[in-house]
Amino acid sequence: MKSEYQKKMALLNKHRKRGVSSDKLKQIEASVNHLHTTYIVEMQSIDSTVSEINRLHDQHLYPKLVQFVQQ
Repeated sequence: MKSEYQKKMALLNKHRKRGVSSDKLKQIEASVNHLHTTYIVEMQSIDSTVSEINRLHDQHLYPKLVQFVQQ
């Protein structure tokens, strides 16, 4: 998704330099904004998942590992 966003941004900048019609620019800007929003939501989801995995590790798995090693 990140590479798609970067490609759209490059296309948008290219069209801006060429002086493409404002309707076409608005369409590309809307697409870029949508990708950006989707990217942010996905990154937040990933962060949340990683936090939950770390919590499970810290609260459940690590104590069991310590207990196992001490035996």
